Amino acid sequence: MLSAQKMTQEKMKAIYSDDIATFKKQFAPGDYNKCFLVGDILYSPLGFSVMSDRKNIINFLLDNKANVNKKCQNKTPLEVADETKGTEEIKRILIAKGGNRN
Repeated sequence: MLSAQKMTQEKMKAIYSDDIATFKKQFAPGDYNKCFLVGDILYSPLGFSVMSDRKNIINFLLDNKANVNKKCQNKTPLEVADETKGTEEIKRILIAKGGNRN
């Protein structure tokens, strides 16, 4: 398995803040489609934002070329939403941007 970059506490806090300016200080555009290790699970910034129910970050990422179907640990962000009981609104946002479950 390839080694993945660990998501730092600062990066997680930036997502939890749901504030775009804070997020942009921690994530470069080149990070938007990477998989980061959180504990023993891999998430893209979009997948982690979906899991954390952070709509501002989700919309920002989708508007800034984050891959709506980026798989980390063989799961798309929409599949993460299904597993983490993501809100129907988040699922609708992902589907409207082309998100799928495979």
